[in-house]
Amino acid sequence: MHSRRLLFLLSSARENGNAEQLARKAAESLPPGTVAEWVNLERYRGEVFKDLRHSPGGYTQPLSPELWDLAQRTVSADELVFVAPVYWYGLPANAVSYLEHWSHWLRITELRFRERMRGKVLSLVTSHSSEEDDAVAQPLLKSLQLSADYMEMHWRGALIGHGNTPGQVLQDPRAVTTARDFLVRPVVVAKTEAA
Repeated sequence: MHSRRLLFLLSSARENGNAEQLARKAAESLPPGTVAEWVNLERYRGEVFKDLRHSPGGYTQPLSPELWDLAQRTVSADELVFVAPVYWYGLPANAVSYLEHWSHWLRITELRFRERMRGKVLSLVTSHSSEEDDAVAQPLLKSLQLSADYMEMHWRGALIGHGNTPGQVLQDPRAVTTARDFLVRPVVVAKTEAA
């Protein structure tokens, strides 16, 4: 029997920030036997993406062992959970870089990246310092939702908390209550309509 595997992609420049604390609160509700892996994308900041799609020879260099390992962890997961605070209305740089690497991974035949990503679940746990207005998180949500659509993945949605200083998100009663079932509720399959 296959255990459900979640890959939590820690994307903050701050350790144990509000988004991470909210994600760990949500992970407490995962049933026994669930495999939860936490990967800090800051570890891969030195792995700069270069777009070689239209260069002579394309992507001829093999992936570094670190990126190959990250790619394998990605395709082995059933659900990818971006754990990312809102930075300037978007994803933190290390999360953007991770997604950019997908362009290369799509072109590695033996990885079968698109085929193996199809049908997986993508979700987001985020936090921001605005008092109540979640509109500041919409560009980040839309980016990930469209990425899920492009890869034929399912979009779980976003768990959004409010907090400025670390730990403040755990004083957001709506976020803490929503966290209890966020990762265990069924995923509604729906495609994003273009505007």
